Amino acid sequence: MRNTRRSIRSLSVVISASLAIIVLLPNLQACALPAKLDHRTSVASQVKSAAQAASQFQGISIGMNKQQLIDTLGKPARVDASEYGFDWYIYNKDYKHYLQVGVRKDKVVALYTNAADWQAASGIGFGSSKKEVEAAYGASLTEIKKGRTIYHYNTAKDHYSMHLVDGAYATIFYDVHQQQKATSIQLIEKNTELSFMGYYGEPSEELQGSFEKQVWDLTNAVRVRSGKKPLQWNDKIAGTARKHSVDMSKRNFFAHANPDGKSPFDRMKADQIKYMKAGENIAAGQPSAIYAHEGWMNSKGHRENILGDYTQLGVGVTFGGKMETYFTQNFFTPRG
Repeated sequence: MRNTRRSIRSLSVVISASLAIIVLLPNLQACALPAKLDHRTSVASQVKSAAQAASQFQGISIGMNKQQLIDTLGKPARVDASEYGFDWYIYNKDYKHYLQVGVRKDKVVALYTNAADWQAASGIGFGSSKKEVEAAYGASLTEIKKGRTIYHYNTAKDHYSMHLVDGAYATIFYDVHQQQKATSIQLIEKNTELSFMGYYGEPSEELQGSFEKQVWDLTNAVRVRSGKKPLQWNDKIAGTARKHSVDMSKRNFFAHANPDGKSPFDRMKADQIKYMKAGENIAAGQPSAIYAHEGWMNSKGHRENILGDYTQLGVGVTFGGKMETYFTQNFFTPRG
């Protein structure tokens, strides 16, 4: 059975009476292909306040310098590129406390976590309801004005809310499968957000690789949070995934089966990947790995793949095409 969420990409640019350019975020797409099993395998299947407190996790807050970060958490496991141009310091040694810290010019300018222990002194944190969040931070923003350009965000449709909290834009993601409870949070320092024009980062191999590994980390963090084992990274199937993302971008389609009728399992076979069980998630139009992951988690089919009984994962990302970004996750458990 295939679980697909399809929509037509719409990017509108309008000149308002005040000469502000209004830009609408494109509709995002995602599609999941459930597991396929080899025929030899059976199915087992605060503000010194709430606002201020919301800007601190694991002792790290917006505005700290890099040395304070290193002194507190140690060196990161990896340093990734971001769509904003700052570096993400990735702390993934313990997925129960997964954290990304954005650093620019030796200052902390961003934070993201989907760990179950994030919480602000206001009581807002993992598991908070949308009503509680809005009581603490106000109604969600639906637009941000950057210079003369107004960027609109479809926060309700995409299941997140955005708030200006003590000098940072806080994006809180909600889990539709858990009564719209808060599941993760991203904080971007105000000036960093306001200086970022557009929705998408500058395409590069570095950003591509960063998004791929971040999807892997985000998957493992939510698996561990859900009592599952983390997945091993597999370079070979990552190549399979990347080729499909590139194909979707170049031939302008969004589907598991390509225009030649080849399925993910055909592509795995062509790359000599032998599996007991395999599955695929695809997404397009998301500005980052974080948004792609959070979108998948709010779709039953994608969520089942992310939390499924696989052992290995490869991720392929590309830029360009009508949707700007394309993400493919290939999951599998090797045979033999």
